[in-house]
Amino acid sequence: MDIVVAGHICLDIIPDWRIGSIKTIIPGHILEMSGLKLSTGGAVANTGIALKKLGINTALLGKVGTDALGKVILEILKKEGKTLAENMIISGNEVSSYTIVLNPPDTDRVFLHYPGPNHTFTANDIPYEKIKSSRIFHFGYPPLMQKFYENDGKELVKMFQRIRKMKIITSLDMAMPDPESPAGRVDWFKFFKNVLPLVDIFMPSIDELLYMLRPEKYNKIYEKRERFDMVLLNQLAKQLIDYGTKVVAIKLGDQGLYLRTHQIEKSNLSSIINHQDWNYRQLLSPCFAAEVKGTTGTGDATIAGFLAELLKGGEPEKCITLATAVGACCVEAVDATEGIRPLPEIIKRVTSGWERLSLSIPLDHWKFDYQYKIWKGPEDQVR
Repeated sequence: MDIVVAGHICLDIIPDWRIGSIKTIIPGHILEMSGLKLSTGGAVANTGIALKKLGINTALLGKVGTDALGKVILEILKKEGKTLAENMIISGNEVSSYTIVLNPPDTDRVFLHYPGPNHTFTANDIPYEKIKSSRIFHFGYPPLMQKFYENDGKELVKMFQRIRKMKIITSLDMAMPDPESPAGRVDWFKFFKNVLPLVDIFMPSIDELLYMLRPEKYNKIYEKRERFDMVLLNQLAKQLIDYGTKVVAIKLGDQGLYLRTHQIEKSNLSSIINHQDWNYRQLLSPCFAAEVKGTTGTGDATIAGFLAELLKGGEPEKCITLATAVGACCVEAVDATEGIRPLPEIIKRVTSGWERLSLSIPLDHWKFDYQYKIWKGPEDQVR
């Protein structure tokens, strides 16, 4: 296997709700639905299946129960690839994680989530011997996994320490924590200080970072009183690099993907990439134009594109370009992975002149790269 995707997984239960609104939910009344869709959710399924569709040899490491929900999750994964679920962790006495997605017309979605085995998943559940031949280990959504976010990330540190000793590149993605859950009370400054020295590639969203590290700024932006800018992005990236990670890729929604790197030579990354291409980079890749049918899993797909190109030893320009391209493919379908195409098809679409979206972020002193159609920052070492 080339890439292991571990972390959070659940079953999304989505009633086909076509008439009425959330206000029509009245105790004692029945609402007739038009059907039901079952799909896997979480980083393990979304990023893992996307990598598989891109043509990458991928193994999935999520934890499910032996119940009916767990069997459905495994069956969905096996339909994507017979060997994809071989390393899934099966817990005999737990109800598998699920999310009931209420999506009435013209109303924001409501999620009813049960964490299940995601909350009992620990570093000791990882079959280290089975994954020792992998080149990249990606872990997703620790804020939704109790054992991994509690005690300032102690369990995550334990896991990454073992992975790093195996000379495997480590990658981490986050998720927005529930403010009303214990995860909403985590000291994220301590968490990142403990965890990031063991993470080679860190790929959070701007919303997650602001919520965790700049809560006052997050509230102002959420209420549309302010917008994020390059000054704020540079500050956040520098802070994360100071904590110890080497590569920071911040997902910016419709503004694309921001990349900031540090010195690469002394990390496991040097086993697959040219450090001279990657040292001290500052790049921004705008989104590609797409007909948006759904945004579920877009961040996970973006990560899949980035890791797929990195695995080939690609330069940072190519990695962020492919990342945003795979993200664009994702939004062209309602499902999180339905829109993902094989890697050669996506590359051909990019090289055939796929249009990029314009940016609304001011880019003072940034330079446009006409070859890749991306932006290079004033502190980028290759300009």
